[in-house]
Amino acid sequence: MTNQNISSVDITIGANMYGRIPDLPNTPSHVLAEFVDNALQSSRDKKEKLLAVDSEYRLRIDIDFEWDGNTNQATAIIITDNAGGIDASNYTKAFKLANTPENNEGLNEFGMGLKTAALWLGNEWSLKTSALGEVVSRSITFDLNKVLADSLTKLVVKEEEAETAEHYTSIRITSPTPKAPTKKALDKIRTELSSIYRKSLRMNEADIYVDGIKLAFEESEILTAPSVKNPNAPAIYWRKDIDFKFGKYRATGFIGILKDINSTKNGFVLLRRGRVVYGAETDGRYFPKSLSGSTGTFRYKRIFGELELEGFAVSFNKNDLQDKENLEALMEMLRGEIHTKEFDLYNQAEDYRLDERQKKVNKLVKSHNNHKKKNEKVEVVTKPQPVTTTTTTTYTTGTTPQPSIVSETVEDTPLVMGHFDDTYNINGKDYKLRVEMVDKGSELVWLDTMQQDENVVTCKINMNHVFFQHFQNSEKAIVAILKTMALAKFMAKEEGNDSTAELFDSFNAYIKKTKV
Repeated sequence: MTNQNISSVDITIGANMYGRIPDLPNTPSHVLAEFVDNALQSSRDKKEKLLAVDSEYRLRIDIDFEWDGNTNQATAIIITDNAGGIDASNYTKAFKLANTPENNEGLNEFGMGLKTAALWLGNEWSLKTSALGEVVSRSITFDLNKVLADSLTKLVVKEEEAETAEHYTSIRITSPTPKAPTKKALDKIRTELSSIYRKSLRMNEADIYVDGIKLAFEESEILTAPSVKNPNAPAIYWRKDIDFKFGKYRATGFIGILKDINSTKNGFVLLRRGRVVYGAETDGRYFPKSLSGSTGTFRYKRIFGELELEGFAVSFNKNDLQDKENLEALMEMLRGEIHTKEFDLYNQAEDYRLDERQKKVNKLVKSHNNHKKKNEKVEVVTKPQPVTTTTTTTYTTGTTPQPSIVSETVEDTPLVMGHFDDTYNINGKDYKLRVEMVDKGSELVWLDTMQQDENVVTCKINMNHVFFQHFQNSEKAIVAILKTMALAKFMAKEEGNDSTAELFDSFNAYIKKTKV
């Protein structure tokens, strides 16, 4: 237990330096990331003690805003976390600019984050913290205009009684600078913070909320396809895990090929100490020519990856790396890792082309999503009453899971080329019908009820069936389906088995022979 009284803190820096902070090059996402860094590092440093107090402890960080109703600019930004708090031994150092912490191997290595980030966003800020194991909470208020007008070098600290089990830090930033975000920027901030902290989010290290919405990182789908050099061979999962050393430098992570060309996901993101320092922005990724090739090539459009780097220094605002010459040399050496006779990811990215079936699947999934945006359930009853149409809940254009090894040949099972989900209510019970378009099978369509206990029924459609080769015209395809259904129904009756299963069997048998 600590009960060290602190009456003031030193904020001395060079004349007018504080007033220049808003002019430093930065972005709202990277500035807000400084507060997340502090919370993550505090939680890591005091994890054992936090778990001793609460065995179910989990770090939570909230970034909230108050908005101007006319301009939609933030009038206040509030960042709160339940990490370990700022204890007495670090409190007096925390508010002096560029006071490097004794342990600078973590996320808050420069002693710049809290002060510069707060003043980049607003001219006034207040902070209240209670450190785990201490019997007081401490509050401080910083008013830039007052600090400059009165040439203040110290700020008064207010102490209040607190429980030793309390642990939090809350910062409120007001009097916004022109750099403070607007409502319009929220989606971009969420996307970029999710990208910066992708590793922490994957590991469930923390729950991070931005204006009430929990962040989640959206993984990019990786191509599963035969090698262009041997198109009749089994499909390969085109991802290569990397662990490469070059002198004092090291790169770990992966390099892969995007399943679908996407100008917001290609290229590389570079990480350091578990968080992204280059490439978090949707338009600011890293494209080393030795790996990505020239702008506009298929290799440039398809190759992507994540590389955790060691040995490289980072800029003070943690959004760029120094020593670019050795970085480029390292990337050149990495090309040998993905350009081998056994696993030529480099040339696969350049020469692979999406086949016509996959293009159709992507178009179907996209069309389904665009036309079924209402989140309504379909009421389906067994009595002879009209049945309404369906609505979409989720969709994706590829569902191949990531394997546990670097790269592997996919077994001879149908590859899911795309899927979408519809929601039905059947006799008062909610069901999800998943429609999966696959690349092989002996039948045109079949049902998979293995997840029926979870209220999920899967309809599999074989996109390589002869039916799709015969009928390119949609009207002809519809007529063929309806005619075959009628024929299958008649055949089931003739054989004295008018069951749904028999109907399906007959349908799949006759659809191969149907002509319009």
